[in-house]
Amino acid sequence: MSQAGTFHLVTYGCQMNKLDSELVASRLVQAGWEAAIDEEQADLILLNTCSVRENAEDRVWGRLGSLKSRKRQKPGLLLGVLGCMAQEHKVFIRSRMPHVDLVCGTRDFGRIDELIAEIHEKRSSIVATGNDGGGDLVHREVQLRPHPSQAFVNIIRGCNMPCTYCIVPATRGEELCRPVADIVDEVLRLVGDGVTEITLLGQTVNAYGHDLRPRASLAMLLRELHQIPALRRISFITSHPNYLTPELMDAMAELPRVSRYFHLPAQSGSDRMLLRMQRKYDVQRYLKRVEELRARVPEIEFASDWIVGFPGETEEDHQASIELMERVRFSQSFVFKYSPRPLTVADDYFEDDVPEEVKARRNQELLAVQERISLEKNQALIGQQLEVMVEGPSKSRADRFTGRTMRNRLVHFDCSDHHLIGRYLSVQIQDAGSFSLSGVLVNESQQVSEFTVPA
Repeated sequence: MSQAGTFHLVTYGCQMNKLDSELVASRLVQAGWEAAIDEEQADLILLNTCSVRENAEDRVWGRLGSLKSRKRQKPGLLLGVLGCMAQEHKVFIRSRMPHVDLVCGTRDFGRIDELIAEIHEKRSSIVATGNDGGGDLVHREVQLRPHPSQAFVNIIRGCNMPCTYCIVPATRGEELCRPVADIVDEVLRLVGDGVTEITLLGQTVNAYGHDLRPRASLAMLLRELHQIPALRRISFITSHPNYLTPELMDAMAELPRVSRYFHLPAQSGSDRMLLRMQRKYDVQRYLKRVEELRARVPEIEFASDWIVGFPGETEEDHQASIELMERVRFSQSFVFKYSPRPLTVADDYFEDDVPEEVKARRNQELLAVQERISLEKNQALIGQQLEVMVEGPSKSRADRFTGRTMRNRLVHFDCSDHHLIGRYLSVQIQDAGSFSLSGVLVNESQQVSEFTVPA
């Protein structure tokens, strides 16, 4: 392609966005583009955006403002806004930000190279926010994956859940599941490229299969993927309590290479808040699902998302969330202060009536409870040998590596041998904090497990 040059891609938001960016980058590389060393060297700058929280959008608006002067200094520079903000704010961006050349929605990533070629040909900006361009079918370039042994695999796009706070259904559309055969083929290609650990992605990943004929389910897909010998670990996120079926629980119990880390957002411990959020379950139903899965898979670890300061939340509601956190004893929690999002029921009908300082206090209180629980659970692992998949050097020390266990615990250990990246090793745990473990390398793992000791 004569118009190909260098590109720089910035990603905001969740794992789904990270995967989308990987697909976009792969498509561009296959079309003759090269990844720039940094933004300064790029002929094309793409921002893959997130609309879930106001803070993420504010960062993008600020970045777009600063890039306006960059375009004046470099007239040939192309600038694109991708993803959820492109879907949500396409009219505003087109009318108020003429320096943006491309507005590309969440279902047009598969033809990103064609859109950019069209911009060059027509010498005009383009808005593409409607089609499903087959982005999930793009063959991903090995060198563009963040880690050579790990890969995200999308299995379901969009969301049909009616949560009143969430903009995702408006920006990503209705649920659309990929056929089982397509997913298996992609995973086989990834395994051929050296991947040993995959994470299946979806906004409601355990709703997978409902629109497919013949019938499919996440449990069926897990059983298919478990037959691939080279896969050492299979994870999936994010799940909804209402789709945690007996079939799925049985599959998790029977398939030893399926992760023992289960992200099951509760969002609140108050039935009143759950009703206002339209989560379609109450606390007792949530606890029932947790107890049923623990009965089948005793070593399972749960993680949760929480929203503090949702409209109408009282101190009693907040205390109910603390009580649920204490009762389940999550290994990890992601706590967020509520911010109104356009195109949501909560923004249209509920007053944002919890003061910011109250939201901040409740946020810190939940985090403090989780930090204590995490520390207690991690300290119980001191003295044990855990299987760790080596991810690479620590961000703080070049002579220290990090890895993760089957239950998603972060482990640090002294090492500087880059040949061990992607290997499964046994680490003797010597110390524990709330957010990580540390220990010494013992040997290459022969499926050493942390499951013999409760944590």
